[in-house]
Amino acid sequence: MPPLDALSDPMTLEAARDVRLDGERFFALSQEPWLRVNGLHGMFSGEVVEIRYAASFYDEPVRPILRFWLGKPGENFKENILPGPCEGAGAWIGRVPHETSEIWVSPTNRSGPFNFRILSARPVSRIDALRKAAAAPKRLFFALSAGAVELKEESELNWRWAFGAAPMSAYRSWCAVRRRESDPALDRPYSEWAIGPRVVALVDERGATPQDIETTRASLAAQSYANCAYFAKTGDAAVDAGDLILQLVAGDRLEPYACGYFVEHFARYPQHAIAYADETVGEGDALRPLYKPGWSATLHGFENYVGRAACFRANLLAERLGWQEADADELIDGLLSAAQHDRVGALRRPLFHLARASKTRRTTIDAVCRGEAPTVTVIIPTRDRADLLAPCLQSLLRKSLYPKFDVIVVDNDSVKTRTQALLKELQAKDARLKVLREPGPFNFSALCNAGARAADGDFLVFLNNDTEIVTPDWIERLLYFARAPDVGAVGAKLLYPRGRVQHAGVLLGMGGVAGHFGAGLSENERGWLNRNVLPHDVSAVTGACMMIERRKFDDVGGFDEVDLPIELNDVDLCLRLNARGWRAICNTQTILIHLQSASRKGGTLRLQRVHHAERCAFYARWRAVIRDDPHFHPGLSLYAPTEALP
Repeated sequence: MPPLDALSDPMTLEAARDVRLDGERFFALSQEPWLRVNGLHGMFSGEVVEIRYAASFYDEPVRPILRFWLGKPGENFKENILPGPCEGAGAWIGRVPHETSEIWVSPTNRSGPFNFRILSARPVSRIDALRKAAAAPKRLFFALSAGAVELKEESELNWRWAFGAAPMSAYRSWCAVRRRESDPALDRPYSEWAIGPRVVALVDERGATPQDIETTRASLAAQSYANCAYFAKTGDAAVDAGDLILQLVAGDRLEPYACGYFVEHFARYPQHAIAYADETVGEGDALRPLYKPGWSATLHGFENYVGRAACFRANLLAERLGWQEADADELIDGLLSAAQHDRVGALRRPLFHLARASKTRRTTIDAVCRGEAPTVTVIIPTRDRADLLAPCLQSLLRKSLYPKFDVIVVDNDSVKTRTQALLKELQAKDARLKVLREPGPFNFSALCNAGARAADGDFLVFLNNDTEIVTPDWIERLLYFARAPDVGAVGAKLLYPRGRVQHAGVLLGMGGVAGHFGAGLSENERGWLNRNVLPHDVSAVTGACMMIERRKFDDVGGFDEVDLPIELNDVDLCLRLNARGWRAICNTQTILIHLQSASRKGGTLRLQRVHHAERCAFYARWRAVIRDDPHFHPGLSLYAPTEALP
């Protein structure tokens, strides 16, 4: 069967839900518009396909959602979260279910005009599919094995993991499938460029060669947005208050649509005063993308991960004395440090290739809460497992330095003599420990909520019974962030007993729902943008170790006991806090050992049908953020534990 882009009558897109055709472009009527893809399901039913798609260079590169309706549309469906078209186009490999009756796609997550196009679709032969999946041999083995014993859901999940990641070293060949030339029909601007602001490049030419200067001049002259100006930073730059400013070093170069994208962004988000973009680094086969997450004031406080790959409104210069002499990186750093959280935007496309790396490192900050000590209650749900509970409580009570904490063990029908003896012995030795009896079926959310109701602390820490304290001032370190008025949940870095990372923050969409990005790194590996060793904003943290101010916990109603009794309740709580304006932070300077689900007998090996209803409820509630975690990047894989291409 020929690829779809070779057919005389290519597939078309038409409005399906919350979309209208506005001239020659689409207009989203909600934050989840849907287009119907005509032609694809009838041609490729049951086959593995590669689909290429594109959004406008001036659209935000959101991860599309591809929906396969099974049987009658409106009843049953399967969905896939696709990579964002960050390089101009995106590509996805997966199977079209046999029962597919219609295929829909949701290309954007915001209302307003947008452009989207299916570029091609082609079947992938079994040999090619196996060759690609062989890069993840364990996943390929599980996919084939599960399929052989009719475990369809498990087989499909492992195929997604096998197809869904490529090493960063493959970036150059990966780009060959995803980079595209500008298309006037697809890449039309949304705002009126004829009356748009001027984009001024203030270029530091000190020590530059004529070739470096010409490289940057030529890059600016090639912009699709015509109203651009080049000024040597040491010269007389005539900057007006309405200009947009780029701080460059001679030799830096921009993608041709970079200035236009900044103009469109500031028109779309008038509240933003500064916005940053991604970069590429290296040359030739060593070319790599430097993809950046959405704005993290926390991470920026420890490292200027943005560098100078940013654009800002000229009126910010009025607040910076001596900006003419300031280093480009230092100026951007200062503007970001002074900006309010909602005044910073992230474009999430590689628009810059810098002549030299930005200055990012800072002196390490010791993030420990000092001064007045609020009361803290640690809540530990348990059912027997004294072998886990004993080292947990002993490390907590012996190692913790904080002077004002107590502990509530929420006992859910423990029956073993050893457990009861342990609790009685520890209570007799330490007045900080009390036991709350909560009989009934195991419901993690209900047990945590019961502990919270019985707690006296101003701050609550939810702690698993299979953890052990490593950092003695761990409570002080969590409080450093949890006391901030705009912070909700704060988590720690959790290590497996042999020292590998188990948790450094939750990634929405990982594996299709949520997972632990960074798992498997060694304790001191720096990870993506150094987030394995530096505190950073995340969408959620695990309930295995989570601190929340009691007032905020009560305001959102605690954990969901009804729909999420065991699975994903911690992530749901964080997202409800986020929705109220309270950020989640993972403080990787706080370390605990975690056996991970040991008390639930190895949750990572459970079949997909286990807690299926909870995953479905969580996905339906939070699909809008699951599709595009603001603290990750749509150009990175959701099917790899560390930084990889999709």
